[in-house]
Amino acid sequence: MMSNIFLYNTPILPDGFVFPQSYINTVKVENIIDIEPWFFLCQDIGMSLSYYGSLLVKYRDHPLIPFAIANDQSGLFNDGYVILACFDGSDRSGDPRVYFHDYGYRGEDPAWDKRYYLDNFSAWLESAKEESAQYKEERAE
Repeated sequence: MMSNIFLYNTPILPDGFVFPQSYINTVKVENIIDIEPWFFLCQDIGMSLSYYGSLLVKYRDHPLIPFAIANDQSGLFNDGYVILACFDGSDRSGDPRVYFHDYGYRGEDPAWDKRYYLDNFSAWLESAKEESAQYKEERAE
């Protein structure tokens, strides 16, 4: 039995955008990997649509498709501010870059060619696993 996931199965994604197969394989399983403080948005339709809508308004020229959220109310991770991990919606390769939207960031938005990103979902997942292990270790102390 597959978990109940939402992959924006509506005509709201940018034309030609395809989720990476590595992402689909990661979330279409019985027990999605625990990478707290990260949480896969596909597990919550309302949150998925809400954050996607807010990013469409903010980044009209460059669509971002949020797929994971770090929301640590304790403040241990990112001082409690929400961070979204997002696929580059303008990428048609099937292996898009991962950009971040940090609700705690108050500076000027850098140009897209100067923004921090990870090469793809696999790179993000490795990073998230490391962050999760560190987060859980610090929280246990």
